[in-house]
Amino acid sequence: MKKRYIFLIILFVIILIFIGIFIIIDIQKEKKEDAVAVTFNDDLTVEFDTNVKVSEFINELQGELIDDFYVNTESLGTQTVTFQYKSIRNKKKTRTFKINVIDTVKPLIYMGNTVTVTKDYDKDLINLIFSGDNADPKPERQIIGDYDVNTVGDYKLTFNIKDQSGNEQSQDFTLKVVNAKNGTGTTPVASSKIDFNEAITRYKNDNTRIGIDVSQWQGDVDWQKVKQAGAEFAIIRIGYQKDYDAEYVLDPCFEKNIKGAQEAGLDIGIYFYSYAKRAQEAEEQANWVADNLKDYNISLPIAFDWESWTSFVKCDISFHDINKLAKTFVDTLENKGYKGSVYGSKNYLQKVWYEDRFENIWLAHYTKETDYENKYYMWQFCNTGKIDGINGDVDIDVLYK
Repeated sequence: MKKRYIFLIILFVIILIFIGIFIIIDIQKEKKEDAVAVTFNDDLTVEFDTNVKVSEFINELQGELIDDFYVNTESLGTQTVTFQYKSIRNKKKTRTFKINVIDTVKPLIYMGNTVTVTKDYDKDLINLIFSGDNADPKPERQIIGDYDVNTVGDYKLTFNIKDQSGNEQSQDFTLKVVNAKNGTGTTPVASSKIDFNEAITRYKNDNTRIGIDVSQWQGDVDWQKVKQAGAEFAIIRIGYQKDYDAEYVLDPCFEKNIKGAQEAGLDIGIYFYSYAKRAQEAEEQANWVADNLKDYNISLPIAFDWESWTSFVKCDISFHDINKLAKTFVDTLENKGYKGSVYGSKNYLQKVWYEDRFENIWLAHYTKETDYENKYYMWQFCNTGKIDGINGDVDIDVLYK
């Protein structure tokens, strides 16, 4: 009996040894499989702020990605990416790799061939020239050449802008220093008025609706007359930010306008004039807008209106930054059940805004026929419209069904 127990113990030990050996062999085999389960591309360089997924960096994968997510490319330099996949043994594995985010896009300069100032101009000339960079919020800007703002004359200069990645852009221009009494030497051209009936004749069809957008500057609006004149919708300014880092203010005519427009049977859209410089600030503004709209039925999009381009240089933000804060405004409202949009002129939509990231674009282009080629849901084609019910000028818009 004792010998039998000893035999069983020995047999048990032998079995354990074989199991251990098998486990060790299997572990080693699995390690070898893991070592070659994922191979990456030779070049792991990616352009700043581009949409690229984990799978685009993988050359070969023995298994299946659990989540093929977009990699964060919003910071320059080396970034570590961690992802998970299911191995051929159906086990969850974790791997990491490093990418190098670079910026090869040149900064933007948007200016004419001349810049005109009055004699004794005492501000920074650089702020008069619109410029910026896709990634760098504080690119190096300089004016090359000699000039004297205290002496009337023409000065041949060069504006240069360089970002932190070494991308550089230059443009020659003439600085004109003129006497204050002469101004720029040009006579203002009076804008032609467009009657709302003309707008209907020109743009109304089965696929369009014609309306207006208003703020306190239109004064006391007779919305019944506006409706009778043929307007089908109204975009109403709910409010504005007073300045950079300043409070948000309800448009003095907002409540009167929205109630009057709704009583007249017009569809309503909204816009908010922003000076936001950070995404968090844009989110706060969107929440402020939503809080002030909770008692109203809004059927058209709510627009983010940022257009202080003459002071953009002083904001210390990149084009990536301003698009991110606009997207934050839009996304915040859409998460609350509204439709969001971005307002912009043709030139800045083409140069600054990333149109493909916004579902709804409200285009401003004052012309009879726009040649803007990207998608837009509404076109503001004039700011000198005339319509019964409003004393003075008003913006007229074409809404596409």
